[in-house]
Amino acid sequence: MRKIACQNFKGGTGKTTSVVTLAHCLATAGKRVLIVDLDAQGNVGVSLGVEAPGGLYELLVDNRSLTECMVEARPNLFCILADASVAACETILVARPRREESLSRALRRLPEVVPDIDVVLLDCSPSLSILSQNALVYADELVIPVSMDYLAMVGANHVYDNLAMIEEFFDKRIRVAGILPTFFDQRVNMSKEVLAALRERYGDAVLTPIRTDTRMKQASSARQTIFEFSRRSRAGEDYQQVCRELFA
Repeated sequence: MRKIACQNFKGGTGKTTSVVTLAHCLATAGKRVLIVDLDAQGNVGVSLGVEAPGGLYELLVDNRSLTECMVEARPNLFCILADASVAACETILVARPRREESLSRALRRLPEVVPDIDVVLLDCSPSLSILSQNALVYADELVIPVSMDYLAMVGANHVYDNLAMIEEFFDKRIRVAGILPTFFDQRVNMSKEVLAALRERYGDAVLTPIRTDTRMKQASSARQTIFEFSRRSRAGEDYQQVCRELFA
């Protein structure tokens, strides 16, 4: 089972869209996937058009079972959802011992609850929060989405700094599975400059760029993934290629 966090300390880099799209790509290929939403905005549930009686707060604070806190959003695609209660979750967890391991403890029975689970994708908030730390303590790998602007590159650098802290304090090494360029537009000089800078800095870790595509926003509005909304789309093709690069 692969455990992959998706994080950038700058908002608006396409984190949730990437997590949801890659998860659905894997699920349609027959892989069993769990998305854990750790962001108070709760955009995973909104994007997929699903709700659940329990979610992340109930799992971590109320100690409810995984079965009660999980919803099957699509065939083979399971979700633990978040909402505004996540802010209160942070406040409660901060006073608990070994607080950074709360998620790891809560998910330890996942292979029993979802047999043959292949991938867990964690959608982190764009902040250095207790829940973000929980995600990195649980995960073995990290994908860093970077939109085509320099502030997103700075956010990616901060993620690397945070990884060093996790490695030091928890004696754990997390592999950066890929740097994912998002909102790439070949016609815009800034896009080309940022992509070139990413490739110069991170080399082969840079994945296929996700091209800008208005269908992505339309799909989210329709509560569908890009693969459900449009048979042919630039972004859909790009995400399929990224899926092959990450999971081949």
